[in-house]
Amino acid sequence: ALGKFYLLFSFLFGYSAGFVMKDSKVNLKRWVARAIFLIVLGAVHAVFFFHGDILFAYGVLALVLTLFYFRSDRALKIWARILYLGSAGLFSAFALLLWFAEKYLGEDLGDTVTESRLDYSMPAGSFFDNAGARLELSTSALGESFLLQGLMALAAFLVGVLASRRKLLAAGAKPEAMKKLALWGLGLGLPIQLTGSWLLLQNQLSENFSSGVDLGLFVLLFFSAPLLSAGYLGGLWLVLQKTGKGVGLISAAGRHSLSVYISQSLILSFIFSGWGLGAFGRLELWLVTLIAIGAWLVPALLALWNSRYRSSGPLEWLLKTTTAPFRAKA
Repeated sequence: ALGKFYLLFSFLFGYSAGFVMKDSKVNLKRWVARAIFLIVLGAVHAVFFFHGDILFAYGVLALVLTLFYFRSDRALKIWARILYLGSAGLFSAFALLLWFAEKYLGEDLGDTVTESRLDYSMPAGSFFDNAGARLELSTSALGESFLLQGLMALAAFLVGVLASRRKLLAAGAKPEAMKKLALWGLGLGLPIQLTGSWLLLQNQLSENFSSGVDLGLFVLLFFSAPLLSAGYLGGLWLVLQKTGKGVGLISAAGRHSLSVYISQSLILSFIFSGWGLGAFGRLELWLVTLIAIGAWLVPALLALWNSRYRSSGPLEWLLKTTTAPFRAKA
């Protein structure tokens, strides 16, 4: 799933900007207030529950998006290409340099993956021990995360804004275009991802492990991810349009997305942390997979039940209430 769903969510986040901004600068204050809310919530979430939090980054990038949102379509297309090609070129060059150093300079870089303090704290540490370890891990990876994921996410934001202007996921959605997305995205993107993943695994298991090859394959997987993300988007749209099954559950989870996202972290933190059930590193892969599915399904079902009485979840309500003073007056 490397990069695929992250970019898909980034695209949808950019798409949602149109519902908030409504192509009017009078709504800019509300957007900025929402971004600050996400930054604060994301920081708390990253430290106390999940160091892989995306809310903090989304909040920061939402502020950056204000510099682009009211630009022309042509400008957004140019910047999306610059961000994508620039970040892809940067990491490709770095991978090539690593490979060159190993092959021609005799540098044995070995496997550079190291364990963090969180790996030791999770099984037996207290709630605040884990929080300290997450804070250390999150701050140490900020720069790397911004370069690797931030630039790509911002590019996906811009593509989402362009799609929103054309209402491509609503009245403007064309079955032929979605079918092309599904065919090309899944038909080409899936083989690339499967082949790249197999080669990556072979390199990591090899006695002649190469850091340059490892990073090069990682770059291939990450920067070809938008192709498969597009396939997922088109395929899911076609399935839902044809069968209609699961629309209610997915729609409810979407309207409660913030609450569902945080709920997953609460559930998984309790199950795997030492202060909870302490299951970290003790379960088989199949059981971990079932737990991961359940951690999404339970909050999604609760969201579906809550939809009978309310339009959104508790965190969505908090976001709306907090940013209400910044809403433009009619």
